[in-house]
Parts: sequence; C-alpha cells; structure tokens
Amino acid sequence: MQRFYNINGVQVAAESASLKVNDLGIIRGFGIFDYFLVWDYIPLFLEDYLDRFYHSAKKLHVEVPTPRADFRAQILELIEVNQKSHAGIRLVMTGGYSPDGYTPVSPNLIIMHHDYKPFASEAYSQGIKLMTQEFQRDLPEVKTTNYANGIRLLPKLAAVGATEPLYHSGGYVKEAVRSNFYIVKDNNTVVTAEADILLGITRKHVLTVAEKRFKVEVRPLALDEIWAAKEAFITGSNKGVMPVTRIDGHQFGDGLPGEITHRIMHDFNDYRGHYVEEQKAILSEI
Repeated sequence: MQRFYNINGVQVAAESASLKVNDLGIIRGFGIFDYFLVWDYIPLFLEDYLDRFYHSAKKLHVEVPTPRADFRAQILELIEVNQKSHAGIRLVMTGGYSPDGYTPVSPNLIIMHHDYKPFASEAYSQGIKLMTQEFQRDLPEVKTTNYANGIRLLPKLAAVGATEPLYHSGGYVKEAVRSNFYIVKDNNTVVTAEADILLGITRKHVLTVAEKRFKVEVRPLALDEIWAAKEAFITGSNKGVMPVTRIDGHQFGDGLPGEITHRIMHDFNDYRGHYVEEQKAILSEI
C-alpha cells in the first residue's frame, strides 16, 4: 500500500516527497519537529503535541504557516489515507528557502507518517542501560531538529551496550537524549528534573498517573542522587515508561525493573487506553 506525506498542505507519495537543497533545515540545521504515536487510529495526546510545536516555533521566532485547525485536519486526513492502525507521526518545520542562506523566510511544513516499530519486549522486562554524559542542550525547551551530539555518541553507546546517553551538567541530571529521566527513592518518591530539559508530553501524563499513587518531586536532581536510588526509568513518545536497570557500571537493586516502575508502567498503559477509548467516543458523536 502506498504511503503518503503532507508537504505544505499537499498530500504527496512518500517516495517522491522532497525539499530543495537550499532549505535552511539542510544548510543550517534550522528547524523544529515533534513526534507522536497513532494508537488504533487515534493520535495520542494530539493537542499537547500541537501546543509544544507552536511553542517551539514561537521560541525560534518563526510562524507556523498553517492555522492550527487546518494543521490538525491535515494530520487526521493523513492518518486516514495511510490506513495504519498503529503508526508514528512526525511534524517538521524548517526555515524555508532562504535567499541569503541564513535568514528564515516562508517555512516548509511537513507531516510524515512512519511505521510503528515497538521496542523489544526485553527492554521492559529486563530494563535498559544508560551512559552518563556531560552535556547541556541549547534551547532545551525547544524541540529542534539538532540531535548532532546524540548521534555522534552512537558508537560510544554501542561499545558500552547503552541505549541512550543520560545528560548532566553542573552536577545535575537533565534528561536522556530522546527521553525524560526519573529516579525512585527508597521511600517510593518519584523524582525528575525541573528545568533545562524538554518538557515531554509523555512526561506530563506519566506524572499525572504517578501522582495518584506516589509522592512526586519535580526539582533539580543531583547526579549523586541517582546512585542512592532504588529504581530508575525513562519516558518518551515511542517508549512509554521504560525501566532503567543500569547506568554506567551501577546496577539498581537486583538488576531487574522495580516494583514502582512496574506499577507506573501498568497505570500509564491503562491511562493511554482510556484516552484512546474516550477519543473514539468523541469522534463517533461528530
């Protein structure tokens, strides 16, 4: 079945979708993006992702060229035409075809539709390893297309068997390269960083879920605190809640995902399922 993308409001076959080489996203790396899952044809937490996309654009002083209602409609139309019950949607906006190769002009706005490739079940049953890395992202609250630091670390990650780097700066933990990070203390308090991070949409909803059962602290998280924690986990759009059982040479507990992480993982999966059913009910009434 042929796959379609949407470029500047026009649906095009994915294999023929293209931009000119003088786009600022290509020659200067200037662009924003966002990514979310489609679950049983329902885009998960769509309004939250649109909020963040428009916020990122505002922070970079560029304007999304499509009114929000039209942009939402184009996303829903692309989901319908591609007919994949589970998928990923990537929104990208670049600085456009700049005459001087530096100044943003009319942005190019792209909606891409990807196959959904879940992580191996072992990542959830056995947990993953992270590798600490001193680094602070520029404009951390903006979801830019610049992932150069994370990509350059791929060989080092592979060498130590880690899934992602865990960024820290000034003695404080920030985030993983494509995930938010949390620890669970001995008293079952869940702690995650407060500032200088991308405010994840999955993070927002996982914190809502976690607060129903546990004490949650959103505050500066010292690097030294993680070694005293009994559990750790990460969250992200395509990961949900994923246990972390090792960081560098340190193992949490018995090296398997902990009880609190399992509880939050289960509760978030239920929460996501309820969201999908609620959205289906709303659509059925339209």
